[in-house]
Amino acid sequence: MPTFSSSRSLALAAAGLALLLAAPIEAQQKNPDLAPFLIADRAAEIALARTAAPASISDSATVLVLTRTGFAEASHGTNGFTCLVFRSFNGSTSDPTFWNAKVRAPQCMNPASSRTVLPRFLKRTEWIMAGISPADVDARTKHAFAAHEFSMPTVGAMGYMLSPPQYLGDTDPHWMPHLMFYYDKSVSGSELGAGGFTAPIIDATVGDPLTPITTVLIPVAQWSDGSPATHSK
Repeated sequence: MPTFSSSRSLALAAAGLALLLAAPIEAQQKNPDLAPFLIADRAAEIALARTAAPASISDSATVLVLTRTGFAEASHGTNGFTCLVFRSFNGSTSDPTFWNAKVRAPQCMNPASSRTVLPRFLKRTEWIMAGISPADVDARTKHAFAAHEFSMPTVGAMGYMLSPPQYLGDTDPHWMPHLMFYYDKSVSGSELGAGGFTAPIIDATVGDPLTPITTVLIPVAQWSDGSPATHSK
């Protein structure tokens, strides 16, 4: 979702990161009760996180779970991958469904993404869980990138979002299994041949115009359990 943000914002903004049930703009001005975003059953959240990628990857990955202070390690892995379940607020603050507590967006980030992309999501989640407003989260994020406290994606940074039970938004909850690739914004989506939501490669950055990172999504034919992907839209 990592994005989250992107993937989530896509599905939200359209079918991509697909989170679309428009919430009133006023509702985004004040942080809601965050309890509904938590999963009481820790084992269930770990299991859900692992569905983001094939078992050959996720079984040996580190798994994070959301707590009242942010994401915390629940299981230490050995292959450098990190799996976690992103929530709606891991996407762009401009997303109308930023506070959709039903969203569950499992993602497994590869080692390169875990080192250079994931830390931004973790810090932003800490801020949200601490009650920082979305506007201040954006301001802090902008400062962190300018001060090089947040890194640009390193070469090869990507993530798996192949979870069959994922819930990316109310309009098209399960959308499509897809891979996410992260680049410094000096690389544009157009340079990669990325287009709209019906293109083979999707430019997810449109869901978060303030980010200095280019995110592209590539839908794939199978979920992490090997079952075929079908799309009703």
